[in-house]
Amino acid sequence: MTRGTEQRPVWTCKDDERWAAQFELALAYHHNPPDGLADAALAEVHQIAAEAGQPIRKLVGEPNAYADTVAAERISETRRSTEGLDGLVAGGRFTAGLVLAGVQAVLFGIVLWVSDGFWLTAGWTELTGGALLTVLSVTVSGVLPELRAAARLRAWRIALAAVCALAVTAAVLFTAVPSGSLIEVPAPALFGVGALLAVAGFRLPDERAARWFLGRRAAAEPVGDDAWLARLETLLRGRHGYSPKAAARCREEARDHLRASGGGAAEEFGPVEVYAMRLADNPGRTSRSARARLIPAAAMCALSVRYGYDLLADPEPRSVWFWIKVGALPLAIWAWGTALLEIRSALRRDTRKGTAQRHRSK
Repeated sequence: MTRGTEQRPVWTCKDDERWAAQFELALAYHHNPPDGLADAALAEVHQIAAEAGQPIRKLVGEPNAYADTVAAERISETRRSTEGLDGLVAGGRFTAGLVLAGVQAVLFGIVLWVSDGFWLTAGWTELTGGALLTVLSVTVSGVLPELRAAARLRAWRIALAAVCALAVTAAVLFTAVPSGSLIEVPAPALFGVGALLAVAGFRLPDERAARWFLGRRAAAEPVGDDAWLARLETLLRGRHGYSPKAAARCREEARDHLRASGGGAAEEFGPVEVYAMRLADNPGRTSRSARARLIPAAAMCALSVRYGYDLLADPEPRSVWFWIKVGALPLAIWAWGTALLEIRSALRRDTRKGTAQRHRSK
């Protein structure tokens, strides 16, 4: 998650400054550019505007449209082929997971400081459970998405089983194992843990993290048509969200084409990751992305509702922390509920489009 360090141009008017901010946001949000591309594009536009003596908007148009143009011209298919349904390139999910785990550690430190005081008494139970929770956070938010996007589905299933085992172990530690008194640590010590995780996420290059999860075999171009077709199927399933049936159908269609043409897969279709991206870049991408987010959003919404029920079933009106939780809970339920409604709308739109297309074909 490293970022470029190019010197940023100085804008002569407020509208140019707003244009630059909108362009940078659109490029980052919609296209996930490589480090330095936004700075290089802004430097070029700044020079053009300075030489012409006119506003940027008049010279190159609206920032969103210009971001699309820059992305189409300067982001290679090889890089875009590593993007999954979440829009992140290979390695970016793990680095983002480290940053998220760091933020969670800081928030947890604040919670403990407010509820238990500055000094915390910790035993082996708390220390081991805290370490397991950190590993769980990084694994769920970073490792699992990376393995799936790398199309290493067997490793993804093993990691998922490990997550379930770790979650059960952590729950047993915090509920069934007696708490001991080993050391006293200040609550802000968790801020340091969180800072280390976040800095590691920001400093670790996405490309290096990607190599950890791809492995040598997956990173190399498959040798032989069977290996190429098998890799195509796993890429469609893991990285692009195809169902097993749809991915198998695409594999067989590619195999039929090879039989008819008599050529090899690499010669006919090119690099397998790029071809998988081209296949997946269709109107169904929106619905696949919505289906991928459906179960996590529904689970978080259900957990928020359950937590609210438990909180109100045993209220502590004299506790300030109780009222903070009561105030934050509706926001969480609203956020996840809104996400579910957005997912539902996307799936309905895709269903209507599919129905309309079938009627037109008839």
